Amino acid sequence: MFRSAIWLALTLVSLSVADMTSAQDLVLSNATIIDGTGAPPRAGVSIIIRNGKIAEIAEGARTGDTTIDLKGRFVLPGLIDAHTHILSADAAERALLSGVTTARVPGDRYLRGMGTRDLIRGGHVRGPELLCAGGIVRPVLGEFFILPFPEFGRYLNERLSGSENVSAVVRALLDRGVDLIKVGASERAGLATTDPRRQELTEEEIEAAVREAATEGKFVAAHAHAEVGAEGAVRAGVRSIEHGTYMNDRTLALMKEKGTYLVPTLAIMSPLGDPRTDDANDIALRIRTWHMQTALREVVKKAHRMGIAIAASTDGSYGDGNDTARVRLQHDMEELVSIGMTPLEAITAATATGADLLGISDRTGRISVGLEADLIVLDRDPLKDFRVIYEPLVIVNNGEVVLNRYYPNPYDER
Repeated sequence: MFRSAIWLALTLVSLSVADMTSAQDLVLSNATIIDGTGAPPRAGVSIIIRNGKIAEIAEGARTGDTTIDLKGRFVLPGLIDAHTHILSADAAERALLSGVTTARVPGDRYLRGMGTRDLIRGGHVRGPELLCAGGIVRPVLGEFFILPFPEFGRYLNERLSGSENVSAVVRALLDRGVDLIKVGASERAGLATTDPRRQELTEEEIEAAVREAATEGKFVAAHAHAEVGAEGAVRAGVRSIEHGTYMNDRTLALMKEKGTYLVPTLAIMSPLGDPRTDDANDIALRIRTWHMQTALREVVKKAHRMGIAIAASTDGSYGDGNDTARVRLQHDMEELVSIGMTPLEAITAATATGADLLGISDRTGRISVGLEADLIVLDRDPLKDFRVIYEPLVIVNNGEVVLNRYYPNPYDER
């Protein structure tokens, strides 16, 4: 009996040791980290990655099963695009290889974004973690929304209105497995036939959406350019205002009071995101950009001075063959610097603030022990040369190196 007990104990110890040593460690050695919290860079550290997570942040050089000696190069959290319209697997991979390891998709076509999300989660394709809204809850739902939800077919010929009906649409989205809800508080800017100054859902209807979403612990994002639409949405309790082009000081003060996030999508509201053809509608949209960009930049400057949380975002597709595909998150980060953010603040807007907005700060968005190993490596200090953010040398997603363009120079003394 005594010998059996000893044998069992030794066996358990050996199994424990085997479990501890079986995990393959990836070490980013001799790194300078910008951790996403707004803290200054921290040099001379090593990041030990195990089982997809940051297991340790150690002083000095370390080695592991796989070691990348960065010789002082800069490591940031993987970027978070807080507003994109990634639909396909190809687009998802483009986003990932640009440095985006997490993205929120507040708007979909035929639930394609959600399908791509599930392919990524199943390990079938490469891409950022996607958090998807499925479709936009607005008076004109459109074919993109209704075909996956034929029970709402009557809205092909009539407008969605009334708190009870809005709640029913939100419930259908929740039952389909969305990660958030998006509502239309004002009309779109990207169609020449719509007026972004015009309100869509009322405050009461948005409040009904917020209540329904809360039953499943989900947040609501509000598409809002119009002054009245944005104010009503903030009063109704949405998590974020998307765009916010014509917001007044009263609405900004209310956002500050309630802790509402601003997701301004500055880059898409610049000529970079404009259509390039000579079609009359495209020309009208380019003219619209001129005045909307000026208004939005002033709103974002005020929001920044007031201390409202601002998340970086593209409103782009990362796709192929459409105008929004040109925009990358780094463009938006540069726009944020141009309105008064420091480079460090812009990095925080694209990392920790995005994670806070999405409600996933316990998993990603910062370089911290226990969080997912979502990281990018830059060749130079982005606080001195901000454009280095456009070209990550190494991208780590959930602990896996998905891009490695770092070829150490044997003559490099740093």
